[in-house]
Amino acid sequence: MPEYPIVVREIGGQNRLGVEEADDLEADVREIVTDGYEQIDVERRDDGEVVGTVVASEDRQTIEDVRWDS
Repeated sequence: MPEYPIVVREIGGQNRLGVEEADDLEADVREIVTDGYEQIDVERRDDGEVVGTVVASEDRQTIEDVRWDS
């Protein structure tokens, strides 16, 4: 199954979460990113730090799993 990293990026002076390398991912990841702010203290993370992984179905239409790093 394809995996996509969830990464902290500094944008406009604030840390933000995003799913990277997901151009071919058809599933909607907005809810995952929103949930990430409850799971991860983004302000304490560095720009470029991987904080989790999205696991998609083979057809990239649905999210099968989300794994958050501690």
